[in-house]
Amino acid sequence: MPEDGEHRNFHRSPMFPLAISFAAGIFVSGVIEFDLKTALAACAVFAVASLMIRNRLVRTVSLLTAFALAGVSLSIIEKQSVAPDRLKILYDNGTVRSGDPVEIEGVLIGRPEPSVDAAVLTLGVERITYRGTQRPVSGKVRLFMPVTNPRVRMTERADHLALKHGSRLRIACRLERSDEFLNPGVIPKREMLDRLTLDAVGSVKSELLVEKIADESVFIPLGWVRDQRVEMIEGFRNNLSGPAAGVMIASLLGDRYFVDKDTADLFREGGTFHILVISGLHVTFIGGLLLLLLRQITRNRWVQFLVTVVGLWAYAFAVGADVPVVRAALMFTAISFAFVAYREGSGINSLGLCAMVLLVWRPSDLFNPSFQLTFVSVTALIVVAFPLIDKLRQIGTWTPSPRQPFPPDVPAWLRRPCEMLYWSEDAWKFESKRQIWTANLFKSPALARRTNNGLQTPVRYLVEGLLVSLIVQICMLPLSVVYFHRVSVISVVLNIWVGFFIALESFAAVIGVLVNQISSLLATGFFMLAEMFNWLMLLLPRLFADNGWVSLRLPAYAGFGRAVFCLYFLPIILLAFILHRWNPFELKSRWSVVRAAVLYPTLIALFLLSGIIVFHPFSAPRPDGRLHIDFLDVGQGDSALVTFP
Repeated sequence: MPEDGEHRNFHRSPMFPLAISFAAGIFVSGVIEFDLKTALAACAVFAVASLMIRNRLVRTVSLLTAFALAGVSLSIIEKQSVAPDRLKILYDNGTVRSGDPVEIEGVLIGRPEPSVDAAVLTLGVERITYRGTQRPVSGKVRLFMPVTNPRVRMTERADHLALKHGSRLRIACRLERSDEFLNPGVIPKREMLDRLTLDAVGSVKSELLVEKIADESVFIPLGWVRDQRVEMIEGFRNNLSGPAAGVMIASLLGDRYFVDKDTADLFREGGTFHILVISGLHVTFIGGLLLLLLRQITRNRWVQFLVTVVGLWAYAFAVGADVPVVRAALMFTAISFAFVAYREGSGINSLGLCAMVLLVWRPSDLFNPSFQLTFVSVTALIVVAFPLIDKLRQIGTWTPSPRQPFPPDVPAWLRRPCEMLYWSEDAWKFESKRQIWTANLFKSPALARRTNNGLQTPVRYLVEGLLVSLIVQICMLPLSVVYFHRVSVISVVLNIWVGFFIALESFAAVIGVLVNQISSLLATGFFMLAEMFNWLMLLLPRLFADNGWVSLRLPAYAGFGRAVFCLYFLPIILLAFILHRWNPFELKSRWSVVRAAVLYPTLIALFLLSGIIVFHPFSAPRPDGRLHIDFLDVGQGDSALVTFP
């Protein structure tokens, strides 16, 4: 393998730049119209050129261009592949009017799931009858069926109706797929349904309007997994208070219908609402826990890999297989396979592979906020946060070695905190005894006292957690403003606090539900612990919320003003490149001078762009000589905003 660092790194992580090129092609196809045949032909030409040309630079550019054109082609194919009988097409073109009564026939996907005062049915629709005319259709709808007795368990109601995964149903209902009038900045209902891969949503007035026709043959293990999900939801509801049950059902099972308004507001204002959404953190945590348990049972790597991956993907499908879940499951599978095959797993390469798979599967996901938030946050972790912590750890743990004979060439204000966090005098004494040479390393006595009193490990974890949280918040700033119109000033701390206690609460609640199958008395203690952890988790967010220190409401730039959000990422990319090239142990070189000359202007640019986004000096509209009246829905009625000429 070549020794050149750039060449070696490209071959070690080829999927990331290829995925970026593929995504760029999808983005361009959403802005500019392309002909499919022309795009495919150009893609083939550049692909062949990348195989035949010997010049490395030209070959690389040709390959990246081929992947970009492949993204253009697949995006066009996705747009053209929507079947004319799709239910959403019938509603969008006016063939079926939103809100009118219809009769649909289809297959139930999973068992009916409980909601606060209704049962949720997800149906793969095959036929629709509208105004006496029946026609075949395709698509997926979600229906809310009122519950006459909320205290009756969902499983008992399902048994009464004989509904299960794969049941063929005929339902009289009203389906809706219309945007109506929306406040500025509100996501249209159709766009929201498309993000959820739903064609329409609706309601059923009574269970009597649901008729079971037959039971279709289905994949039994998947049905069993979804049944266990319903059982777990009911276990939380029956044994925990409303707020605690809502948090557990949302964070572990992906159902946010049970989260009460007060709790949801605390999470939203504190910038921690993503913890209530099934994400890569949950999937990685569950996969790591399964792997840890299996390692106590068997040393066979293949058994560990297969059992963990099967369990993880079962969980992913049980909670709906959303983009963050599938992305995390793919990454965990790729890195776990590298471990089984005795290969070094690359996080950036796995991230690129996951992005490529998801975008090939559904190119339009590139414009989905969930996809963007997921990959920006994970990229911030893999590209910026983890490499920075690794370099800080190298500075703090430095000892003489053939590869690093000289101490780190960094200022004292950076070296001393790193040594305080990572230096271990005992580890150095043990290592020095194994060497044939001797050396004296002089550390500050104050630092030595601080690191030998048992506080080093918790302080290290706290500092690393705060650093990771800060980096992710900085990288997510434009997306937070665009999609949530909110920036939390204290979320760097709250993410660690809430994440710690929600993990403890999850352990206690899940163990309680499992033990409850054997003894309700033994399970009571675990449920009491879960309630206590839930109270502690909300204590700090409520304290900040009561004092108004939690978050800021911000407007987002529109039109050409959105360019500031794109410009914001340029200094971040440049800083990531500088971090990648930074070697704390290298002697003074020309690159060090260039880095110093580029670093400070980049930081200043990032600071200025952050100020433009947060303080929004250019967001106020300019007078255009016209009278504008905007009617806003404020919950209890309408409010009129009048802007004079």
